[in-house]
Amino acid sequence: MARMRLISFSVGGKTRFKTAIVRIVADNKIETQRDGGATSLTMIKLQPPLEIMCDVLHAPDGRIVALDLHYDEPHPAAYRSVTRRLQLASLSAAQREEMFIHQLLSLESMSALLHRRQWLCSIALDFTLAQRVTESAFIRQIIHHLPFLRLSLSEDFPNLHDGIENPLIRALSEQLNILWLSDLGAGYANLNAVQSHIFEAVKLDRRFYVENVHKSVFIMLLRQIMQMTNRLIIDGVEDESQRLMLAQQGIWALQNYQYASLPLSKISSLPE
Repeated sequence: MARMRLISFSVGGKTRFKTAIVRIVADNKIETQRDGGATSLTMIKLQPPLEIMCDVLHAPDGRIVALDLHYDEPHPAAYRSVTRRLQLASLSAAQREEMFIHQLLSLESMSALLHRRQWLCSIALDFTLAQRVTESAFIRQIIHHLPFLRLSLSEDFPNLHDGIENPLIRALSEQLNILWLSDLGAGYANLNAVQSHIFEAVKLDRRFYVENVHKSVFIMLLRQIMQMTNRLIIDGVEDESQRLMLAQQGIWALQNYQYASLPLSKISSLPE
C-alpha cells in the first residue's frame, strides 16, 4: 500500500519520533519506519477493534458521489440487527484521536480507488477532535494527502453561528480540507453559519426532514437553503415520490436511501 512521509507521530499527545514513513498494513496496525531505517509495528489500541462503516451518498439518479465514515456501537451478536452510530461524546479525547487516525490511514490506503471513482469522503469532527486536528502536524500531514476528504461539523459545534469569525473554524477552513455542515435544523444554531458560505455541503438533520417534508412550506425552505449552498444532502427519504420531488429541486445527494451502510473495506463492491 502507498507510503507517506510525515513530520511527527503523535497519539494522545505523546510524540513517538520526529520523522517517519507510515502506512496501514492490516486492521488496527500501522507500519512505521524511522530515518535510521528500523521498522516497527505499532498497534492502534481499539478495544475491541471496530470496523469503519460507510453511509453511501448518491445523487437522486443513483450515481454515488460520497461516503460518510463512522463507527457503529458494538453490540453482542444477538443484537446486531439494531445498529446505532457510535457517538464521539461517549469516547475519551485519546480514543477519538486514535479512531480518527485509523480512519485517515484507512482512507490513505484506499486513495487510488477513491481517486479513480471520484468519490468524496466525510468524517465528523466535534470540538475536542477539531482542536487536536489543528494542533497535530502528524494529522494535518495525512489530511493534506487526502484531497477527497471533507471534515464535517455538526450544528451543535460551539459558536458555529460565528462562522469564519470562530477561530477554530477559521483554522480548519484555512489550514485543512473543505468543510461540511451536518444536522442543520436540529435546533442548535440558525442559518448564519450557512450564510457564511464556508461549507461546501450541508446536510439536513434527519428528524427535521422527516417532520417537515410533508409541510407546504418545505420546498420554499429547501430553495432558501440552496441559495446558500449548491450541495444539499438529505437523510431520511422514505419513498420514490420524495426522491422525485428532491430530484426536481436539484438536491445534490441522498443518504441511506438506495444503498445500505457497508464496511469501508467493502466499497469496491459498489457500482462506479
